[in-house]
Amino acid sequence: MHKLDARGRVCPLPLFYTKKEIEKLKSGDELEVLTDDAIAKDTIPQWSREHGHDVVKIEASGGDIKVVIRKH
Repeated sequence: MHKLDARGRVCPLPLFYTKKEIEKLKSGDELEVLTDDAIAKDTIPQWSREHGHDVVKIEASGGDIKVVIRKH
């Protein structure tokens, strides 16, 4: 699984970095995005679904949010 640590960055940067990482992946690969930006908890899954990717998991723990995306 590929990982992206976007903690400490505020939207739209976590989404921007997520888009860049997804472009590097092959179909079926998964990307785990870590963020501490509450807005990204909504924007990353929304963007992912709009572009045909699967949102495998969304977890919140403390101030951190983990979003796992499977590339289509």
